[in-house]
Amino acid sequence: MNAYTILFNFFLVLFFLHFSPTNSARTVLSTGPNGFSLELIHRDSPRSPLYDPSSTSAQQAEQAALRSISRSGYFASGLTATPSSSTNGVAQSPVRPGNGDYLVTFSLGTPSHSYWAILDTGSDLTWTQCRPCDSCTGRILSMFNPLASSTYMNQGCASTACSDLPAREKHCNANSVCGFRHTYGDGSSAGGDLASETIWFDAGVKFSNVAFGCVHDERGNLALHQVAGIVGLGGGSLSLISQLGNSVGNKFAYCLVPPTAGSATGKLKFGAAAVFPGSGALKQTPLSRQGEQGTYYVLHLVDISVGGKRLDIESKSSPSIVPMKRSGNGIGLMVIDSGSTLTMLTKAVYAAVEKQVSSAVNFEFAPPPAGYELCYRADPSDLRNFPAITFNFEGADWTVPAWNAFVRAGEGVMCLAIVPTDGVNVFGNVAQQNVYVEYDLGKGVLSFAPTDCTKA
Repeated sequence: MNAYTILFNFFLVLFFLHFSPTNSARTVLSTGPNGFSLELIHRDSPRSPLYDPSSTSAQQAEQAALRSISRSGYFASGLTATPSSSTNGVAQSPVRPGNGDYLVTFSLGTPSHSYWAILDTGSDLTWTQCRPCDSCTGRILSMFNPLASSTYMNQGCASTACSDLPAREKHCNANSVCGFRHTYGDGSSAGGDLASETIWFDAGVKFSNVAFGCVHDERGNLALHQVAGIVGLGGGSLSLISQLGNSVGNKFAYCLVPPTAGSATGKLKFGAAAVFPGSGALKQTPLSRQGEQGTYYVLHLVDISVGGKRLDIESKSSPSIVPMKRSGNGIGLMVIDSGSTLTMLTKAVYAAVEKQVSSAVNFEFAPPPAGYELCYRADPSDLRNFPAITFNFEGADWTVPAWNAFVRAGEGVMCLAIVPTDGVNVFGNVAQQNVYVEYDLGKGVLSFAPTDCTKA
């Protein structure tokens, strides 16, 4: 046997060892401190790869509203375990992965390469576009190349990670690699291999053997553009926070800056780094996880107050207009979401809020742009005359000041950042901006307090 044959066989063995699927138990290993933080960048920030300098405030507001409405349907589908529609038995959701509002960067592989991804507390699987992917719609400069990473490993069909995928999304390839395909409501989809890899955050912080989706096939328009994929921070077992688990104390927090903050960034914090940067005490309310995989973070909403006046919405409600499971005294449960811009309320609940807001605001009505319901001819400086809206959650009142309850939707137009939905109640990210929000999954508690997120 000559030297060339020996060398060829050596590399062939390495190739099969590298890409043969593993069914062994998956243990995520950490290197570095038990806490770290990342910059969070709004999609409309000049620092974002999605930034469009020609986009007006009216255009941004309209697109944000439409993204929010689509996500409400997504949550309704997931919480009722009934797909909004289906094609060939594949469940669909009406939200595309490019619909999130906040972005992070992370590095993947050995050697590592950095990628932009959309933060999503409403989904579990972290995934990125991978080579080869001739059908990928993004325009990122470089896709992740599993062939170039020494730590990449496909997951087998009998692996724990594969069993954690929803049954309707997974399939077993001919070579026993666990495959997945997620189909969205507009017909677009992302499919590929379930794998494990080393993920890096900041200098010296890395986690090995993290399960993620390596997308090799896209169909339709996933609206990713120069963003490589998704960082899933939902409550399911495949989410990043669930996989990191005890190594970060089963805890993460974020502090969201508004898009008006320019180049300023917010923070996404894990573990020991999740410390409230302000003064005063944090408020706390129970946090539960619901949906087929326990993906969605849900709060118990007791009532809503406008300008300090409780609306007693429970007496105006009926189970038919609160599609989420009722719990104790209150109008039902409410998804808290990083990816929805607007807050959404079921129609009868929204009607009560709108009626009280209308009676408290003495400005001329303005025609609402697409996606909004209640708008006024006013400027941001006029918001001192607008009421705060308080969401009375179990054990804690979350007061949303006027500058978080209304958004600028055009020149001289301010719109209520709450809209009605046929889906479920969703607490959007405008209401959460400049608030420290901490998810303690071990204790089942959400803590929050207002602060300047540009200094978090």
